Amino acid sequence: MSKNVVLVFEANDTDIVDIENYIASRGYEIKKIDKKTKKTDKNIIEFGTGYHFNLKTKETFYQNQKLKLTKKESLFLKLLLINMGQVVTFEQATNYIWNKEELITENNLRTLVWRLRNKLKTDLIKNNQGIGYYIEA
Repeated sequence: MSKNVVLVFEANDTDIVDIENYIASRGYEIKKIDKKTKKTDKNIIEFGTGYHFNLKTKETFYQNQKLKLTKKESLFLKLLLINMGQVVTFEQATNYIWNKEELITENNLRTLVWRLRNKLKTDLIKNNQGIGYYIEA
């Protein structure tokens, strides 16, 4: 199958898990559609090529394989994704990720970004020199 092919199927609850596992094991992306609204899951943010982030579970996937991110890495990625296309300042990021009572420097954030970039397979996190970070929309 090519990337432009859409496969739609309906199954009972017991068969759906087997079908989803089979499709995912072949490297294809699964998008569930609500039968009532015909919309994809609103808790999923797709970004880059092959990535998606689940807002509900705070889990990140690359080609349907879960990435192991720390809590702070997931929080930072979530912040970038809900502000996709916009620069998130150092101050916004540190206030969102760390308790305001903690003494945090920009170096703490840079280290977090470095670790997260190493876990992502592609260079998704962009730097706006001296201002902050963003992910292109």
